[in-house]
Amino acid sequence: MSRAAAPTGDVTSVHLAGARTAAAGQGATSAPGLAGPGSVGDVLRLEDSSREVLEGLLDTARRLRPRLREEQAATEERGTYSPEIHQEFVDAGFFRIMQPKSLGGLELGVEAFYKVITEVGRGCPSTAWCLCLAAGHTLTLSSYWPEEAQREIFGEHGHIVCPASFNGQQDLTIEYVTVDGVDGLRINGTYKYCSGSPYSTHFMPSFVLPPAEGEDGEPAVHWAVVRRDDYTVLDDWGGIIGMRGSGSNGIHIDDAFVPMHHVVAAPWTSAVEGDTLGSSLHGNPVYAGSFTAFAEGEIAAVTAGLGLAALDEYEAIIASSKAPWTATGQKRAEHPEWQRQFGTVMALVDAAVSLSSHGGLLYEEYARRSALGRESFDGEKSLRLNNLYFVAENQVWEAVDRMLRTAGSRHSASNARLLRYFRDMLTTRTRTDQLDIFAVTTAQAHLGIA
Repeated sequence: MSRAAAPTGDVTSVHLAGARTAAAGQGATSAPGLAGPGSVGDVLRLEDSSREVLEGLLDTARRLRPRLREEQAATEERGTYSPEIHQEFVDAGFFRIMQPKSLGGLELGVEAFYKVITEVGRGCPSTAWCLCLAAGHTLTLSSYWPEEAQREIFGEHGHIVCPASFNGQQDLTIEYVTVDGVDGLRINGTYKYCSGSPYSTHFMPSFVLPPAEGEDGEPAVHWAVVRRDDYTVLDDWGGIIGMRGSGSNGIHIDDAFVPMHHVVAAPWTSAVEGDTLGSSLHGNPVYAGSFTAFAEGEIAAVTAGLGLAALDEYEAIIASSKAPWTATGQKRAEHPEWQRQFGTVMALVDAAVSLSSHGGLLYEEYARRSALGRESFDGEKSLRLNNLYFVAENQVWEAVDRMLRTAGSRHSASNARLLRYFRDMLTTRTRTDQLDIFAVTTAQAHLGIA
């Protein structure tokens, strides 16, 4: 069997030369660092009208890219993206990507959502984080809440902008009450790090709830949906090294009454078997997956966009800066050392983008099999998919680290865009959620070790 032929030329040189040729023939938008590799963002699966809708969403994100980049510093200073950008997202339908069609959504699925978030992240990672963690819980609501609740909650605005929080609870009190004949919960307390909160329409807190009086059972984790009138977004976000525009403010719930049909027990966080309320209601198995298998995919999609943004910036840097150790004025892009660096980081980022997208497809397939009764979407599948996303993030971290180290010291200045991407990536890696922690749990699940 013959081996594949080696490339006849330097692949990196071909890419850079092609970008320069495009710039000469098509104007500034095709210049190095503005266009960048685009094939990894193509629509590969959807057909007919769904394909056209997703391509339109991706085109909108690409159209907004220069504006998002121009506003990065202001987004960091503000702590979130601008009201004008938010309206662009609403008008484009970004918050309705995973919302069921029967409730006014686009119902394009998880992979499509990840792709759009990646394209937004290529313009501004902080903005993508804020958007993603507010729009992503559309899938959560559509999958696990009863029909009456879904119709009421989606019906308020036609979509939801809904951050969530699972820890950082302060002074939380919850009691069973009945108001005007309706059973529900009275909730008071504060939650930290509620990414996506500045433009939120709802909030999705979680908590441990004991059985109601007279009912059997053990305390269990529940999630609720709280209306915007019943909580305050706190002015407490800032001072973090990166992702400063992610809108990760705290939320204070003040004496909110939440009817019980807006509260659900959460056995679906790690494993699901068979139809869920959502897959049965909407006739689509995409609503029959586990939350653990989806949540880290949101961060991976943002991170993939961050990697592409950094790659674009690095390409512009090496195409315009002089290589050290040369007396001929040779640009870094013309020097084999920076061609090697660029080719390496491009491969790392492309792999991360592909892992993110493929994770969305796997989620949909695992959910389909589970809904059909073929095999459960069990804890091991969820954890292994979760860990795939961590690997994608680690790929981007390695790439961004390489880029910052080889770009030149001036790109480590406080206002440098490449440094901003490095800070954003560093912040992503400071979260409790990391592969180092989940790898043990996943191995135990696979090996059958309690």
